Amino acid sequence: MKIIRLQIPGNFLQQVGFAELFEELEFVEILNAFQYDQEHFFALQRIKFKNFQDKNIFEYIDKHFKPETFQLLERKGNEILCVIYQSRPTGFFPIVNPGPWAFIFPIHVSKEVLLINIIAHSAYVKTLFKTLSGLTENYTIIAINDIDEIKNSESNIWESIIPFPNFTKAQEEIVKFAAKNGYFNSPKRISAKRIADQFKITESAVNKHIRNATNLAMEYFFGKYF
Repeated sequence: MKIIRLQIPGNFLQQVGFAELFEELEFVEILNAFQYDQEHFFALQRIKFKNFQDKNIFEYIDKHFKPETFQLLERKGNEILCVIYQSRPTGFFPIVNPGPWAFIFPIHVSKEVLLINIIAHSAYVKTLFKTLSGLTENYTIIAINDIDEIKNSESNIWESIIPFPNFTKAQEEIVKFAAKNGYFNSPKRISAKRIADQFKITESAVNKHIRNATNLAMEYFFGKYF
């Protein structure tokens, strides 16, 4: 069996009818999903809003997600953790059906990019790519790993499957904001001071978070496998 890591541009959301969601959302992370027949599923989701102050959560979810049931589990600032029960003729996600393949969670979806992991029978990998190409030609294969290779590696199998370093929440938020606003461009389009003002912390704290996150990323993507 193969583990396939894919990056898909956010414009793909228009084709599957989800683009409107991200006019008001920073991202949706689908932490887990349970589909008990072709059209019905539960999903544990972390959702971050762009502007939460005047937003009625239940009205927004009802309008855009059209759930059968919605359960709010936790709210922190602009972010909520919830369980949504939905019914959709296409099932959980178009590329899952039909085929001998399935998602490995989490799935990260934003206006800019979708990051997904799929487990597939080796004999059907070409069929999966053919199915995906029918929906969008613009996807990047980050990696294809044999599950035996992952199993025999030193790290935990499921940790190996998820293609993200273990950033702290502060590191992730600050570096995402920095990248989105041009901190890593040359010349920089935003300063560490401006980032510090955004997060109401010191400039030295921003530099420390960015430095530590960069070190983690370099070690994860390069030091881990060589």
